[in-house]
Amino acid sequence: MKNIMDFIRKNKVFAVIRAEDTENAIRFADACIEGGLKLIEITFSFPGADGVIKELSQIDDVIVGAGTVLNIDMAKTAVSSGARFIISPHTDKEIISYAKSQELLVATGALTSSEILKAWNLGVDLVKIFPVKAVGGASYIQTIKETLPFIEIMTTGGVTVENFNEFLQAGATAVGLSSSLIGSNRFNDPKTITQRAKMVIQKLRELEE
Repeated sequence: MKNIMDFIRKNKVFAVIRAEDTENAIRFADACIEGGLKLIEITFSFPGADGVIKELSQIDDVIVGAGTVLNIDMAKTAVSSGARFIISPHTDKEIISYAKSQELLVATGALTSSEILKAWNLGVDLVKIFPVKAVGGASYIQTIKETLPFIEIMTTGGVTVENFNEFLQAGATAVGLSSSLIGSNRFNDPKTITQRAKMVIQKLRELEE
């Protein structure tokens, strides 16, 4: 678990892969990896997502996990597919306990200070503040970190290729990029996704300088 958290602290950006089918999911994930991203979240929002996780898990120096895990059955499917982490949009004690029993890193969704602290006290590794845009964006993260500096935060929902570094500077441990990275019909071809992934890597380097 410690090694995965170290990996997350180093790489900081999750590529959140939402697709209509397994073929596109693999194409999009491969494009992100080619661009340099090493944290791949495959959302359980399309049939065969577990198979995509199983295939991508064979790639060296990349950590792949399951997102949009809504119940214990999904969590068990994630484990059997080889997921290294589980991410949920909500906080579910049963999912957290199961993930911990399987030695998976777990992040669950919360929004208010009470929800955030409850999730942390249940043993999550990251609290996923979602949707962060709805509550003020990076300034909200800064406020939460001032009050609860010990909590490891991941932000999604309104985080973009253009603004993600603001959330990291505000104190987030990691961010999740979805439509801003993968896109819609405007730019969901693999070459464009790879270019945007490279932009993310460049911005991370600038942030570290």
